[in-house]
Amino acid sequence: MFRTIMFIGMVLLILLGNGCGSQGKGLKVEYVEGIITLDGEPVSNASVTFIPITETEGAEAAGGYSNNKGVYKLTSGNGDPEAGAVLGEYRILVSKIEVTDLTEGMEYGTSTGYKETVKQTHLLPEIYRSRDKSPLKSNVKKGKNKIDIQLTKNPS
Repeated sequence: MFRTIMFIGMVLLILLGNGCGSQGKGLKVEYVEGIITLDGEPVSNASVTFIPITETEGAEAAGGYSNNKGVYKLTSGNGDPEAGAVLGEYRILVSKIEVTDLTEGMEYGTSTGYKETVKQTHLLPEIYRSRDKSPLKSNVKKGKNKIDIQLTKNPS
């Protein structure tokens, strides 16, 4: 589980770091946006990552975050921000984490017995963040792509 979180975090860092400032010099990508819902309700502040399934030239992961209405827009690692993803088939990972600061209200110099300073709580079912088990897949095609992601609290 921790490795999956670290992988998603690393992918997003690469996407954000490489994607900035490449105006017009990035990959040939197709625009991708959609709405993430959980049992029909929009999911805000979720991380979405598209991992290439097919080995096509230039294929790489793309990712983004949903806004307060559940809308996300993809950015490829070497593409312009929010421009989309390379053509191809993708497995989709979705994650939403709540972080609680365990040190809030603590005075320095006191022992709390905590080995960690933050607690991470996953707010979506584990299957949606698993690179090997996520049932979510989609194709990015030529033109504007609207790929809605429908999650359920109790996936089978």
